[in-house]
Amino acid sequence: MKILSLNQIKKVDQYCIDYEDISSIELMERAAKSCFDWIIQHYNHKLRKISFIILVGNGKNGGDGLSLSRMLHLHGARVKIYILNISNHFSNEFIINKNKILRYGIELNSINEGDKFPLFDNKNKLIDAIFGIGLNRPIKKKYWKSFFYYLNNQKFSSVISIDVPSGLFMEKNHDIIIKATHTLTFQVPKIPFFLSDYAFYVGKWYLLNIGWKKKYIHNMYVKNFYIDNTDVHSIYRSREKFSHKGNYGHGLIIGGSYGMIGSVLLSAKASFRIGIGKLSVYLPHCGNKIIQTVLPESIIKTDRKENLISSIPNNFIIQKYAAIGIGMGMGKDPITEYALESFLLRLRKKNKKIPMVIDADAINILSKKPNILNLLLEKETILTPHQKEFERLCGTWKNDYQKLSLLKKFSKKYNIFLVLKGAHTVISTPHGNLYFNSTGNPGMATAGSGDVLTGMITGLLAQGYSSKNACIMGVYLHGLAGDIASKELNEESIMAMDIINYIGKAYKKLKNHE
Repeated sequence: MKILSLNQIKKVDQYCIDYEDISSIELMERAAKSCFDWIIQHYNHKLRKISFIILVGNGKNGGDGLSLSRMLHLHGARVKIYILNISNHFSNEFIINKNKILRYGIELNSINEGDKFPLFDNKNKLIDAIFGIGLNRPIKKKYWKSFFYYLNNQKFSSVISIDVPSGLFMEKNHDIIIKATHTLTFQVPKIPFFLSDYAFYVGKWYLLNIGWKKKYIHNMYVKNFYIDNTDVHSIYRSREKFSHKGNYGHGLIIGGSYGMIGSVLLSAKASFRIGIGKLSVYLPHCGNKIIQTVLPESIIKTDRKENLISSIPNNFIIQKYAAIGIGMGMGKDPITEYALESFLLRLRKKNKKIPMVIDADAINILSKKPNILNLLLEKETILTPHQKEFERLCGTWKNDYQKLSLLKKFSKKYNIFLVLKGAHTVISTPHGNLYFNSTGNPGMATAGSGDVLTGMITGLLAQGYSSKNACIMGVYLHGLAGDIASKELNEESIMAMDIINYIGKAYKKLKNHE
């Protein structure tokens, strides 16, 4: 799913008006009706028992709020509207909807700069329709900033923001923002919804359909995407009846050190669960019996050292592995560091374009020796850091927008893919595109979860998926397996092995378009 810029959203709205022969007021009615339908569904049709306080600005978002107020009133809800006179400009849509409100006798109040803040009954539900997506400069006046702080300190049972929480900028850092419990956004998600800096304000968000023309959006050029079931379903390739294990690739997992063999086991098992044909595992000798016993499907090759990886054999370069996953539990011993650097150098010299996923300690080694980064194979390499590992690679950032900028710059500089793990795991491509994941939950913040993801992406690469598609499909199925585990167990109880065990059910949901 495409994530549109503010200007593109305005263009789509205008396209609907121009080519569907509808007015901006009629489009606004659609938006308000979609919010009304959500409220009806969410509160189980009990509108007559609910009181709403609706705060509206005097722009288009305020017009949405007034139109929604009218619908709630006509269906029996108790509605009290407050107009915030923050500016002297009134949109036509606002004026038209205000006149409709006056005809229905709904209570209408105004708040002007310098007024005493009204006392709100916290049992009411607050609807925020003050600014919407059009805000492009900070709130300068101290009175209105104080009013927003005042609202955020009230204990409303719920706060519903229309399109975006008021005060939230679409494409840059924030100032003061209304704290929503629910955000009802129109047609496409907005970038701030995926950033931890704004999670406190956005709450749980919902996509509402207001009838945009998909064909027009399809032709729009964008740099940001939201990964959903439809996207991944279009990537997925079903198996042929007469295929064999050779059709699904021979992968190689390299990693492990004394006490950290489990990370290799998780990656290897995840590779099998995602559908790899054959898998070799290279690890210190101390891990031989563990892997042979727990995962007899794998082919084991061990280092000459007992407790760490001291070298990576030349025949791994000669042999035609379809994909390599490296770094899990590897440790950062100087001998291991040299082994990784030497391996990457030999791959580069031989010009062996083997798709590779680099994770965990291998990333930490790259951070200590940034010259090695120039050895990475362009467009074939995927790095899968978590937040701290990415910080070691690129340095610190002041806010999430700066973090995204660093992510894109790094991918473009080295012509590689980056998978930054976390809530809404984000993939950065060599072309500077960003893909935000839609699946996953806090229960997946557990040891070994990242090792599972590396194994899954490695397994998809081995099956012939492109680097980009392996990343997209890998993070989506990884999160989906975690979501199924969360429902059948609970968030607190999820272990990395549970994610592996639910990959099969995740595949089923994907294939069934659920």
